[in-house]
This record gives sequence, structure tokens and C-alpha cells, in this order.
Amino acid sequence: MARIYFRNIALFFSIWLVVMIIYSVSNRVTDLDYLWKFFLLPALFLGFLAALGTFLGETIRVKKGVNWIFLLAAVAVDQGIKIYLFSLEWESISIPIIEPVFYIEPTHNTLGSYLWVLLKLKQGSHLLNIILFSLIGIVFIEVWRFYVQRKRNSFWINGFIHLFLAGLLANLIDNAFWGGSLDYITIKPFYTFDLKDLYITLCELFLVTELLDNRLLKRLIQMPREESRQLNRDFIRFIRQDFKIGKKSPDKEGPDNP
Repeated sequence: MARIYFRNIALFFSIWLVVMIIYSVSNRVTDLDYLWKFFLLPALFLGFLAALGTFLGETIRVKKGVNWIFLLAAVAVDQGIKIYLFSLEWESISIPIIEPVFYIEPTHNTLGSYLWVLLKLKQGSHLLNIILFSLIGIVFIEVWRFYVQRKRNSFWINGFIHLFLAGLLANLIDNAFWGGSLDYITIKPFYTFDLKDLYITLCELFLVTELLDNRLLKRLIQMPREESRQLNRDFIRFIRQDFKIGKKSPDKEGPDNP
């Protein structure tokens, strides 16, 4: 049991460190007083979440399907913060949380997605964002349902889809009603993010944990080619059945059919 706790804490902790080392090196940050806060404090927070998630995964029974109460509450908190900030003169807000690293400094990302910021685009289409992320959402939901049906419904995979959907719905609302995302937590000098970005980051960590727990990466890498093809065919058939694409199978046709 202790080994699982240690592994998950180390996983969340180390992934943050690796990503932030890349940011630090690329931006040539050398201030030691800055770096220890930048590296350690968020890593400790993520480590705590890993320990909490491990405890919940060992003690609670995961129910099938989507917990709409959790999902709506998560989206409501994200949007409630933005409604409050939009009611203020948010452009002039600069509140230090942990100097010189973390600040509340709202900025309106009119591109509607941090992905476009990373790609250094200067303008984006909110309609394109809505269509693109809706399609991504459909794919992820189908993969999750297919996986749960064939494998297991664990705390980590269940948490993954809930956090993903919370981030996705918040993103769609941002693009449809706010003209982009109002990000408000700044990690200087790198980027500004919001609660939905935290949801997406956590859902990625939950997915990695599930992959390790179920040894999926090793299984997929070592899977024979024919078995891999059969898995792909099964997934395509699963999607077709979900969306009722194609002809009905003989066993589902009327009793008069031969």
C-alpha cells in the first residue's frame, strides 16, 4: 500500500518538475530564490493531490457513468470566478500570492485556448474552437466508454473523464459567451492559467496513473499486430453501434427476416 502512495506522489511531483525545468531552461531563469518556490510549492500541492487520490481510490467505490453533480459544480466554480472578475476592473488587478512567482493577474485570452498561445497564433476563431474541442470531447468520451466496458472503471479513469469534461465544458462556455478564456493565475514569467487549465492538467496526470496501474503501455507496445488490428476493429464497431452508423446486425432485425 505504501508503495502505491509513494509511486503516485513521486509521479505527480516529478512530472511537474520535468515540465518546469524545460520552461526554466528555455527562458534562462537562474534566480535560486525564484526557482525553489517555482519548483517545490506546486509540486508539493500536486503530491498532496496524488496522495488524496490514492486514498480515495482505495476507499471509495466508483459508480458507473458520469457524476453530473460533480461535473456541474466544477464548471460552476470555474465560471463563477470569471463572472466575479468580469464584474470588477480586472485589467488593473495584480495581487501577489507567493512572490515573486505566483500572482492573481487576470488576462483575457481571446484565442480561446492555451493551445493557440503555445502555437504563437495571433488570432483564432471561437466557432472553430467550439467545433474542434467538441469533436475531441466526443472521441475522448468514446475511448473512455470503450475502455470501461472492456477493462475496468477505476477511480483514476473515472476522475480522468470527469476532469476532462469539466475543462472541456468550461472551454466551450468561454468561447461561446466570453469571447475567450479569462485566465487569472500567473506564474511569472511563463504563463497565466485558470481553473479549467488545472482540471485538464490533473486529468492528464490521472490518465498516466491509470496507464501505470493497468500496465497499459507495456500491453500496447507488446500487443501482436493482429490483436492490435482486432482492437481497432472492435473500437470502430463500438462507435458505429453508439451512433447507429451502418446497417443493423441480423440478430437485431425483425422476426420475419431469415
